[in-house]
Amino acid sequence: MTSIDPFEPSDLFQLNNVNLDTLTENFPLEFYLEYLILWPELFFKSNETASNYALYSGYMMAKTEGKGPEWHSHITAVTVAPEFRRISLASRLCNTLEAITDADPHEVNFIDLFVKCNNDLAIKLYEKLGYSVFRRVVGYYNSQKDGYPSSLKKVNDDKDAFDMRKSMPRDKGKSTRKDGRKHKCYPHDVRF
Repeated sequence: MTSIDPFEPSDLFQLNNVNLDTLTENFPLEFYLEYLILWPELFFKSNETASNYALYSGYMMAKTEGKGPEWHSHITAVTVAPEFRRISLASRLCNTLEAITDADPHEVNFIDLFVKCNNDLAIKLYEKLGYSVFRRVVGYYNSQKDGYPSSLKKVNDDKDAFDMRKSMPRDKGKSTRKDGRKHKCYPHDVRF
């Protein structure tokens, strides 16, 4: 049975089955703690419980940012352990975040996230959940060796990200666009 529970600082030491995976982004310890301090209600985990054990199966890490029409929730990480994939757990985590951020005190206009342009499986999941591509962020995943992108004309599906968004009821589609894949920007253009 799966339960969704608040993330606790001690949970950071029990996430190996979730974080030790090539599809999962890992962050420094202080990054996780910053989210726990600033946005505790937007950082939660999924647990699988049986009669004699409990196992973490995934987590959602998000924040709120922006002002006015740009007020939104940003999904920093949503990840599921390999053995719990394909059972709609990522969808459940995203839907839980949506319910929390659509209500008081957050009441965001939209939810956004970044996903590698070549991550077709994740893109399909997000589209199924109602997200659409708002723009392509050229060089978003560049390393220091790659350097900062010099042109919006040179794209690389492994280094670029799609900024995907889902409008919430109070936004009524203002923060999305149908032709988002045609719009390109630099990483510095996505600051809120």
